[in-house]
Amino acid sequence: MILLSAFLLLGACASGPSSRLKTLGTPSGSGPIQLEVKNGTSAIVNNLFLAKSADVDRAGREAFHDDSPEQAALWGRDLLVKSALEVGGSVRVPVPGPGRFDVRAVARDGREQHVGSLGLRAGGRYVLELGEGGWRPAQ
Repeated sequence: MILLSAFLLLGACASGPSSRLKTLGTPSGSGPIQLEVKNGTSAIVNNLFLAKSADVDRAGREAFHDDSPEQAALWGRDLLVKSALEVGGSVRVPVPGPGRFDVRAVARDGREQHVGSLGLRAGGRYVLELGEGGWRPAQ
């Protein structure tokens, strides 16, 4: 069973480019952070979440199980409340302040991407490009 799970995870990750963060220009060191998430995958994203990386690092196993109270407490509200993120589409994501953040995207078919430890600085402009190779089966 462990071998099968590892194979599925590797298969999901090996099918295309990974997600990556692009920095546009040099962060000024003051002012708001602009973060745009671009869907460069073949899947519609139904849910998108942002959490502080330190909180994710400290979270217990239950915080990574679908629909658990611990998961809701860690990731907070869905940033795509009124619509989905279509293939090729993009959405601006509010960032509360500078620091390290994790992004969790959930596709319509239940697969997930977890992009960790994105360093976001004050006055910075960033684009997180979701890639096909980052999908993994839901837990």
